[in-house]
Amino acid sequence: MSIKEICNEIDLIIAGTDNRKDYKNIYYSLHSALTRRIIYSDIALICETILKIAKTKNKILRYLEKDFWGFVNAASLKIIFSKKIVLGENEELLANTCYDNINKRILSKIVGVVEEVIGLKDDNSKGSELRRSGALNVLADMICYIHVPVAKRLFLDSINSNNQKEQYAALLGLENYFSFSNDEIETDLVDALDKIKDETDDRAIASTCLQIQINAGIIDEMVALDEIDDWKDEHYY
Repeated sequence: MSIKEICNEIDLIIAGTDNRKDYKNIYYSLHSALTRRIIYSDIALICETILKIAKTKNKILRYLEKDFWGFVNAASLKIIFSKKIVLGENEELLANTCYDNINKRILSKIVGVVEEVIGLKDDNSKGSELRRSGALNVLADMICYIHVPVAKRLFLDSINSNNQKEQYAALLGLENYFSFSNDEIETDLVDALDKIKDETDDRAIASTCLQIQINAGIIDEMVALDEIDDWKDEHYY
């Protein structure tokens, strides 16, 4: 199926007029689309469909939504790795901006849909957790290669989320951010990371809080190892 046919299929599901019982074809079609040239109209249609899915309660779409985020993430990395996008050393990628370079315009559209999805009301459902973490993961990977000014704010807004997957995605985003940024880490953020580390029962979250501080240059790996040992004593015994 083409991207248009995939999105039409989603419209039928939302309307309750689709009678398929097996939706694996959508998953495979999205993967197949990644082997073809990525064009702006397809990405715009995917982004529009993602927003439609986000505003429905259809259980079938919960299973398909992660496939759309996987496609968006893979598509953005394919564009970046194609080296057909050139940014100046200090150039920023803004959301929903009509750049002359079509690949920059595609990535800008993706940043726009990420920002819009994160701006939707969080109802603390599994669906909300899935889409918010999916959106943040796209941004977390993108900032390893491109400066996206809105990224840090979106990560900071989600580090205290009650949705664990969203929280972890936001922390991974900050880990990447401080790997490539020369910004000094704020005292308030360090305090927030220490609080998250102390309160979480998830080792990956605790370790990421420490890795952010390593990347920001305020602790070294030996200090982090001591702290994770203390965390294990507190949470595992």
